[in-house]
Amino acid sequence: MRTTDIITSAFMPLPIEAMYAANINKVIVIKFCQRFHLYIHAYALLLLARGLTLVQISLIESILIGTIFLMEVPTGVLADRVGRKWSIFASTVLLMCAEFIFIFAQSFAWYVFIAFLAGIGFAFASGAVEALVYDSLPPEGREDAMKRAMGRVNSYSLIAFVVAPIIGGLIIGDAAVENFIPAIALTVVALLVGVLVCLTLREPLNDSSEATTSSMSLLRDGVHLLRHHQRLRRLVMLIVFTTPITSSLITTLGPPYLIDNDAAPFMAGVVLSLGSLLGAFTTRYAYKVEEWLGQGRAIALLILLPGAMYWLLAAVAGPAATVLVMILMLGLSDMKTPLFSAYQNALIESKNRATVLSLINMFLNLFVAFAAPFFAAIAETSLVGAFVAMGAMIFVGGLLLRAHRLPQAEAG
Repeated sequence: MRTTDIITSAFMPLPIEAMYAANINKVIVIKFCQRFHLYIHAYALLLLARGLTLVQISLIESILIGTIFLMEVPTGVLADRVGRKWSIFASTVLLMCAEFIFIFAQSFAWYVFIAFLAGIGFAFASGAVEALVYDSLPPEGREDAMKRAMGRVNSYSLIAFVVAPIIGGLIIGDAAVENFIPAIALTVVALLVGVLVCLTLREPLNDSSEATTSSMSLLRDGVHLLRHHQRLRRLVMLIVFTTPITSSLITTLGPPYLIDNDAAPFMAGVVLSLGSLLGAFTTRYAYKVEEWLGQGRAIALLILLPGAMYWLLAAVAGPAATVLVMILMLGLSDMKTPLFSAYQNALIESKNRATVLSLINMFLNLFVAFAAPFFAAIAETSLVGAFVAMGAMIFVGGLLLRAHRLPQAEAG
């Protein structure tokens, strides 16, 4: 090839397929940056050192979850109106601003404001990321491609949870307040990288974020679809009522259970890192379980497995066994996510995809908001009882909804 041909080809636009394949790689980088929190494992220690009480810290977490719940649908509608790219961009900018303010915040009121900003940021990404990934895939074989694509996205997101606590632990050291500042600053830098990558995303051609479609029409059509599409409604019910609520295991129930079983406190960070590393592998290749077992048996297994792991966690004793089972629990609990992502997206039209996905996430957040305190109340009396109850919830939900008879999703 002549030199002039090489120079000319460098400025030629990429084929459409290549551009949208690059979209998925960019989403992976963005999600990694959004999860790369270098101090999250010691977040409560910093707030306690800055004068907050445990009640105030718990209230901040509630405000964060409440904001996500309230903003799920409005941000989903906006993603369908203005485009998925700009919703993901807004998400990353808001998260970066929240982290930047966190460096200087000293009062409870400022932490409430930070939780509000972060909640809106997480809500903006909620439906938009999945919608952009799905619409960036070629129409032929899109459902199977989605299982692989979301497996990769979730896998690399979990790797951020593996790397960040290790690096953050080295920076924070003895958890002195001044040691948190560089860790938070580097988190801001990671999010800035994510912001810059957002600007290079391409809006999918089959995205129907048309100005002629009103926000109320998008919302009304989304609600109608969830009410009247029996297959989609059953998928949503399976997602919601069999959720393993691993966030409670990581932040609330897991650490005291480790200590009750004579594990050292620092093992909570080890469990999170190793569990996330295992989860990065299992979610990446979850589609192979379906290939080996068939859809019905694979989905039944992946839904009920976290319930069995909760019961196993309640049965074991001693530091080694408890740590091992908890790592397995974290590593196996999200395997069904990329598969369900493919199934539900195949049943949703592109024009209001982000709206419908945000409605689904809103129902999930509402369920978790009620279920997590319920299991925490049981844990006040018995942590073992809480794990037994959580496992029972998953089994009852999966069996009543007949996870093993999940029908094949229609191509959307």
